[in-house]
Amino acid sequence: MTIKNLKGVSAASDQLMTAFKDGNEESFGNAMIALSNEIQDRILSEAQTQNQDQLVLMNRGQRVLTSKETKFYNEVIKNDGFAGVEELVPATVFERVFEDLTNAHPLLQKINFVNTTSVTEWIVGRGVNPAWWGKLCEDIKKVLDNGFDVINMKQFKLSGYMPLCKAMLDLGPEWIDRYVRTVLVESLQIALEQAIVDGTGKDQPIGMMRDMSSQKVGEYAEKTAEPVTVLDATTLGGLMARLSKLTIEGVKDPIYRNVNPSDVVLIVNPTDYWSKVFPAKTVLTANGEYVQTLPVPVSDLQSVAVPEGKAVIGVASDYFMGLGSTLKIEASDEYHFVEDERVYLAKQYANGLPKRNDSFIVLDISKLGVEPTTVAPTPTTSTSSTTTTTTEG
Repeated sequence: MTIKNLKGVSAASDQLMTAFKDGNEESFGNAMIALSNEIQDRILSEAQTQNQDQLVLMNRGQRVLTSKETKFYNEVIKNDGFAGVEELVPATVFERVFEDLTNAHPLLQKINFVNTTSVTEWIVGRGVNPAWWGKLCEDIKKVLDNGFDVINMKQFKLSGYMPLCKAMLDLGPEWIDRYVRTVLVESLQIALEQAIVDGTGKDQPIGMMRDMSSQKVGEYAEKTAEPVTVLDATTLGGLMARLSKLTIEGVKDPIYRNVNPSDVVLIVNPTDYWSKVFPAKTVLTANGEYVQTLPVPVSDLQSVAVPEGKAVIGVASDYFMGLGSTLKIEASDEYHFVEDERVYLAKQYANGLPKRNDSFIVLDISKLGVEPTTVAPTPTTSTSSTTTTTTEG
């Protein structure tokens, strides 16, 4: 059974997302433990009804462990927990976590999401073509210099709490592996989504909704939301045109690129999706059927990380998120529980940022579908007056 089939963690997930937004460490710790306990209880319940025979488990979709993974989890059982187990979680475990993350999360499928394994620095292109014919003039040098970034993967650390009771240890290596992977997938996708969409850049990645050219007290300022009242061809075409033209600091002429609409995402809060975006893209055909369509076939995604009344549109592959697989689980003294349960701290390195500041545009959709399209008034005041006089005559 894959991770994405495990349900029933919505309340704890919401609590965890709120803690990320508020930056409250105590609330985060409580939410993380609540989430882990829900997963633990569910796996214990499932284990009571399933035979742990290797062939049966494999036929039912349960993952059969490698010899290295079995050795690691047996060491955990022998030590009554992760404390005293010096080895890192085997890389193959995290490879499965990475696979489950991308399969279960549409946003992570769209962005440039990379498992950097043990690499500490990662070079990414900013979407600028670094090749020209002719002499290498000063302007071209500037474009080349601005064409790449080196991202330090150990700059930020993502931590989560993972309680482990004695009953879990009694289940055996396969079920401990299932529990560890599930907790990591559930918590990582919440943390990563918040960081990708609206990360402040202070002790965390920089989100799509942040202005990379402006910092205040260590945080990147929020981008100004631009009002949008309809999702018609003119509005979406204008946004696509902006995403197709890049500006390079110090270079006079803009750089143009082809943007595939399938690579563009429109991310909105779930409430706004159903109350604003869904009605805006739903039309009734002549044969009485409702069809959902947009003038430009961008991918509209829902995310609780986007505040109500706002949306973000941009080129998904222009966002880089690297997740290192050097995972360590250590004993934690931050939280103390009853005697049969010990809380552990899972530490994970990650970093991410937009490759370009103008790759993502923040929209104000509070009036979407409420007001008509804003059209610039025609300067014909005197003509209108003349027309009125003629009619009266």
